[in-house]
Order: sequence, then C-alpha cells, then structure tokens
Amino acid sequence: SALYLVASATPQLKDFLTQVKGGDVRIVKIIIKNEELVLDWYREPEQSWDKDYDAFLLPLLTPQEPCYILYRLDSKNPQGYEWIFLAWSPDQSPVRQKMVYAATRATLKKEFGGGHIKDEIFGTVEDDLCFQGYLRHMSSCSSPAPISLAEQELQQVKVTEDDRRRIGTPTARARVPMEFGLDKRAQTLQGLAFPLQEEAKRALQQLKQKRINYIQLKLDVERETIELVHTTPTETQELPCRIPKDSPRYHFFIFKHSYQGQLQEALVFIYSMPGYTCSIKERMLYSSCKNRLLDEVERDYQLEVTKKMEIDSGDGLTEEFLYEEVHPMDHTLKQAFSKPRGSGGKRGNKHSIKGGGENGEES
Repeated sequence: SALYLVASATPQLKDFLTQVKGGDVRIVKIIIKNEELVLDWYREPEQSWDKDYDAFLLPLLTPQEPCYILYRLDSKNPQGYEWIFLAWSPDQSPVRQKMVYAATRATLKKEFGGGHIKDEIFGTVEDDLCFQGYLRHMSSCSSPAPISLAEQELQQVKVTEDDRRRIGTPTARARVPMEFGLDKRAQTLQGLAFPLQEEAKRALQQLKQKRINYIQLKLDVERETIELVHTTPTETQELPCRIPKDSPRYHFFIFKHSYQGQLQEALVFIYSMPGYTCSIKERMLYSSCKNRLLDEVERDYQLEVTKKMEIDSGDGLTEEFLYEEVHPMDHTLKQAFSKPRGSGGKRGNKHSIKGGGENGEES
C-alpha cells in the first residue's frame, strides 16, 4: 500500500475551478487540508499578467508550507485562457507533507484540465517561482514534459532513509513495494518501455485493420510487460462503463461521429488513473510507460492517435465531451460553453456531460 495518500478536490473547489476558466480571476492558491484539496485564496486581475505577477504571487509563498498556485496569463489557446501551474515545496517543510503534495500534483492538474496549463514550475525557494525565475524557466527548457517535472520534484524530495534499499535488476526493482517512498531510483522511471505482450500486439494489428474498435491494456508490474485486458466491442455510450474505478488502464477507442455532415473516425487514447486509490508507484509506472507506448503504436502500427487524454473516472466520457476534445476549435465557437462566468448556477453548461451521450448529439 502507498505510504503517502493522494488528496482529492472538494466539490467546492471543483466548482470554483470551473468558474475561474472564464477569466475573471488572476491567481488561485490551493492547499491540502485534512487530505483534501481546498481553495485557500484568489484574486482578480489588476494590470497585465507580468505586472501582477510578483505582487500577487510572492506574498502567497509561506515558508515551510507547500501549496499549489494557478496563475492566469493573458494569452489564450483553443480551450480558453492559458495558465501557469506552480508547485511550491520549500526545503524546510516536513518530508511527509512534501510527499503528499508531490503525489497529488497530477490529480489537481487533471481536475483543472491539462489543456489549460501552458507551463508548470516546481520551486523550493522564492527565487525559483518569482517573475525572473519564470523567465529563466522559459528560456532554459521551453516547457518540460510533465514527467521531467515530476523527476525534478523527486530529486528535491530525496528520502535518504531508503537509499540503502537500492536493488540492481529492473525486475527486482519493480517488485519493491511502495515503502521505498520516492527515492533516487524513481528517477529511472522517466523513459520506461515495458514490451507489449503478444495478445496486445495482435489487438493493435486488428485495430489497425478496423476489425475491432476498442482495446484496454494494463501494466503487469511483476513481469514488466504491457498486457491485453480485453477488446470488447464498445459503443460511445458504453465507454464510461469500461473505465475501472480501482485500477489504472490504457484505452484505445475508435470514436465514430458525424462532423460537418461527414461520418468520421477518430482514434482516441485514454489514460485512466482513478486518483487516490492507486499507489504512487503505479502512478509513476503508468505515467512513464505511456509515452513509449504511444510512440510504438504510432511508429510500428501506423496508428494515428487524434486525441490523447487523461481521466480519473469514466463519468464524463460522453459523446459530447469526446466531440469537443476531438474538434476543440468548434468548441470555442460555442460561446455558451467557453465562458462559465458569473454565478455558480452557470455551471449548468457542463451538466450535459453527465446525462448526454445516448441522445446521439452528433452535430
């Protein structure tokens, strides 16, 4: 079992995060309290993003108390305003606290929506996160892949008590229970490539030939392979039921829909990670095997993945949601959807994600 719990967002925070995407808020501070992600503070913009930056951000960085900060830029992408996601983890804060924040970062990012986040920065001293620090970060790495950010975080949170448990062989390494905390060994997870087992390879071949429309894969941590779970034929409205509630999975799904009067097929890759029910080790393994798997699928099977998404449950996987993910430009034109501004009641725009789907909204 995992040593460190992953916090989950309160319903109030979820509602608030939906609202702020409309652009009325400049900065949001989120903390973990009683193992839940809660809103600590927010502030509306006064000047341009660069002028507001240090004045708004620096007072929020408390010594010895980690937090997350979402900071809104003035630029936009097809999904709306772009944001910077900052993780503050000062060196003096308790190790356990740093661990919980490190383990929960992916959950918060998913909750907010990764597509809105332009840059992620991790900092242990004020100098890392101040305006000059952000500019340095921009010039040095031009937006790192999330896993390398996780690596940075792990390096900062080295847990020396477990260093004695170094184990040489990869198989033995995978068998070490999560008690090792997050020591240096976790850094080797960045580019893991577990091989596809034969049945999984055959399934990808069949997907390429359009003989099946859905594949579910899982990692076998003991054997260090990617295994086929099943290829049950799946209609769009059945997709939510395919997402396990207690274990991570990779899914490939051919999403058939009508677009501008034409029937289209889009291959969607879904990485489902049901939040805090999974150990940190599982999260790290799934997160780091994902990119190599996608490379292999696109290179060796010539499968073109139209959309890659990360979810923590199948609840929102409706036809409407998939359509918006596959055709985001159209989505921004629907003003009703792109601006959840104003009072809490306006969240109603999103409610169709729960109920829709079977009604075949194929516009």
